[in-house]
Amino acid sequence: MTVPCQPLPDKPVLECFRIVPEQVQAHGGKQVTGWTIWEWPNVLIEAEFHAVWQRPDGTLVDITPRTQSFESILFLPDPKKVYRGRQVDNVRRALSDSLLVNRLIQASEELFRAMNKGDLADQHGEIEATPAIIKAYERVAKAHQQVVTKFGI
Repeated sequence: MTVPCQPLPDKPVLECFRIVPEQVQAHGGKQVTGWTIWEWPNVLIEAEFHAVWQRPDGTLVDITPRTQSFESILFLPDPKKVYRGRQVDNVRRALSDSLLVNRLIQASEELFRAMNKGDLADQHGEIEATPAIIKAYERVAKAHQQVVTKFGI
């Protein structure tokens, strides 16, 4: 389903699991967890674990600020998926039978593991860039650039 984006001002970027409960407490309604679906046409589809606010009237709205603005997101509710205070890796599937796309997916998964190793899994927001994180990030950046060169944006 398409959910309109109405990010709340002065709230931290990409912190839906902090922002939505605050909104529920202040204005009623409830938190709905699920997956934001992103598509890079002919390259990959990616599902990002996310929460949106269900207003008391039942309508859904994405109130979380992002680094880019969107009018709406594609959101798939998943009532079985519960946020447990730890980061959840995105689910990525190639839409192309390309080794470059598969490398990008693998590098993204490695970066997630590096950024969530040990105690880092319980941290949110900014974290210290360890040598392992920097190396994994560089692999993602290189793989991303190769895919952009081949497929475009």
